[in-house]
Amino acid sequence: MACEKRGNYQDIGMDYYEQRYQERVINNLQKKALALGFELIPQPQANTVS
Repeated sequence: MACEKRGNYQDIGMDYYEQRYQERVINNLQKKALALGFELIPQPQANTVS
């Protein structure tokens, strides 16, 4: 069987995966907090120097 070519491969980058990972982590934390009777409230990000 031959593989069909559907288009060019496009690397979406590490930033995309990092953003998706962070969204999944936040969603999971929100679900866990609700299950325990808590509510997460987003805080403004502080400008930190590393």
